[in-house]
Amino acid sequence: MKKLVSRFMEKREEHHKTVAAALPHPPARRKTTLSRFMKKTLMPDEKFIADAHFHGFYTFCAFLTFAFCALLGGGAQYGLHRYLGQWTMMPVYIGLGIGAWLLFWMMLKKWTTEIILTDQRLLYKEGFFQIDVAEVGIEQLASDYVKQSLIGRILDYGRLHIRCIEATDIMLPDIARPYHFRNALEKEKKAFRENYMQVDHLRRSHKNKS
Repeated sequence: MKKLVSRFMEKREEHHKTVAAALPHPPARRKTTLSRFMKKTLMPDEKFIADAHFHGFYTFCAFLTFAFCALLGGGAQYGLHRYLGQWTMMPVYIGLGIGAWLLFWMMLKKWTTEIILTDQRLLYKEGFFQIDVAEVGIEQLASDYVKQSLIGRILDYGRLHIRCIEATDIMLPDIARPYHFRNALEKEKKAFRENYMQVDHLRRSHKNKS
């Protein structure tokens, strides 16, 4: 039995090297940096495969929200001055305050969200004051599909819905290059199935010989 396990681990190691070489690499300007929390979560023998992150369009929308709130406050101040004869900067301050608050929370979500795929599981961490981590083993990943809007197809971002076996389904936020991450998931699932079939075949052969 020890020989079967060691052979299984050797084949799994060879496959992960093949997968890492075959996967298209993200742009060279971006380096994958794991948070201190994620580094503590990963096991010593666990290998990083791929990660997902928010698209730049999300940051654009965050600053657009801030600009909209500021303009709304400026428009309210102009209306009060022109139609009611009241000159006050309070609407502008309120608009800037609300916009800054929304911008902060949207960017905090981006900064504190981590989506990591390893050779053993999928990790989805979000939150700062209250951290929520969803983790699913590779063997529990069933099916997945990508949801993209028209702008998402043009800019290459979208939501990835992952169906799980005996675990809660995971809906990832709008991530950049969703099909790249989905392909990494599919290759890990395929590797697990192939390794399982090989070990099962070796186990049956061992039983027949004995």
